[in-house]
Amino acid sequence: MKIMLSVIVFTYNHEKYICKCLNSILMQKTNFEFEIIVADDCSTDGTYNLLLNKYGNKINVLRRKENLGLCRNMYEAFCDAKGKYIFTCDGDDYLVSDTLLQKHVDFLERNTDYFSVTNWFINRNEASGEERIREIPYNEFTMLDYLRGTKVLFFLGTMRNTFKFDKVEYLYSASRNNEEVQTLYYTLNKGKKAILPEVMYVYCYRVDTQNSNYCSRHSNLQMLSDYAEGFYAIEKYDVNAKKYNFSIAKMRRYESYIDRILETRDLTQIVQILKILKWTDICNFVAYKLILKLNHYKMPKCLLKQQRLIKRK
Repeated sequence: MKIMLSVIVFTYNHEKYICKCLNSILMQKTNFEFEIIVADDCSTDGTYNLLLNKYGNKINVLRRKENLGLCRNMYEAFCDAKGKYIFTCDGDDYLVSDTLLQKHVDFLERNTDYFSVTNWFINRNEASGEERIREIPYNEFTMLDYLRGTKVLFFLGTMRNTFKFDKVEYLYSASRNNEEVQTLYYTLNKGKKAILPEVMYVYCYRVDTQNSNYCSRHSNLQMLSDYAEGFYAIEKYDVNAKKYNFSIAKMRRYESYIDRILETRDLTQIVQILKILKWTDICNFVAYKLILKLNHYKMPKCLLKQQRLIKRK
């Protein structure tokens, strides 16, 4: 039977968590065939042996010979996917609905004007056990929302598999550690993202530096650098990027990290900001903060109009 969906799990040193993740995928009830690809980015703990010994031929393990970083590992796994659709999952997260895959595929089969679909989720703090349901207050997300810097509160979800036709250099040529800016841009450049109003996924947040969660291992300065690299790679490698104005999206993405760095009054870190960002972005950020202050910390609607953010072809 033809594979309808490729489930891709990205893992690095997830020995403690990967079983919960994979078991939640194997319990899925579907009326179609799906494959499970686990892209192990050269884990140094027991993740790889656990995958082979416990799951055998239930999964396809892509074992990297060297640590590629999240973006390259992700892109190469996308290129190996055989399904019509691709669902992505981090190895330390898990699904809480046994019909998530079916509902995602059903939606995309019925709604050809959408390129991808996601859903509400639970944000779980592993240290405290506290769980917070993230109910997303809109039903779809578009490129215009992206360019407006609308706060993103969802995981990537399921998308149509177009990687057999595309060579997407900006997905693997930017930051090793953070894929958010690039992957979201890729999906929205292809079409709208739907958001199903149902909790079906758990994103696990960890602050323990011994864990491999992104937020656990990176400083505000490093995260700022990763997001900037993502935008710069898109602008450099994607010809479609010329029709988009990324200035607001950048400023809203950078803001919290820059503010936290400035609050430390650490001159060394402040100088690093000047090295990470292009001068145009630094000037835009100063102007952005000034505009917010003059407008009682509300972004003027004139700056968020479609004709300002998306140029005519």
